[in-house]
Amino acid sequence: MKHLILFLIFISFSRSTASSSISLAPSSLDAQFLSFPKPEEDQPFSMLPVDVDPRLQQLCEETEYPIKCLTTIISFLDDKAVVDPVSIVKEEVDVFYGKVKEALHKASKRLSNRSTSRFVTNRLKSCIDDYKTILKNKQKIIDAISMGDTNKLIKDLNSNVDNIYACEDEFKEANIKSPIIEMDSLLGRMIINSLSIGVDTT
Repeated sequence: MKHLILFLIFISFSRSTASSSISLAPSSLDAQFLSFPKPEEDQPFSMLPVDVDPRLQQLCEETEYPIKCLTTIISFLDDKAVVDPVSIVKEEVDVFYGKVKEALHKASKRLSNRSTSRFVTNRLKSCIDDYKTILKNKQKIIDAISMGDTNKLIKDLNSNVDNIYACEDEFKEANIKSPIIEMDSLLGRMIINSLSIGVDTT
């Protein structure tokens, strides 16, 4: 399944290279193949409790998870922040990596818990390795965004998707409920949002 996901995303984004901008917008069909559930809070929004820069709102409305886009970015922006696709996708990626560190901490804490079964422990170790691999990938993604390198950005973001699924697959194959599935679901939605935000390089 995850290889089909990567193929669909690659095909969707490869079509955008003919234009002068990087259009990072997976179709609704692509998103349906991702098994992460779409929580109620991520349904399209109509009214927000706080004032939001209309440019940010427009960018987030075009993502698969608009509310998650806003809630993960807005608290990190100040009055002087530049609100454009490049800046916002960089911010989204930065917040994503903060969450990866949280996931790594949570998995490590669970691993050190003596009550954790051996079956879960073995799989948590694999997930920890996957999170560490994702963390090593951050600068490559930032560089790809800055350079407007579509193919490199797709490759590196897909690598993150692959590692998140590798973690979940460890538990699914053993028919064990993952203790970190909610965190992996959040990370998956954040990657999709990063892919959904158009990055204009002109």
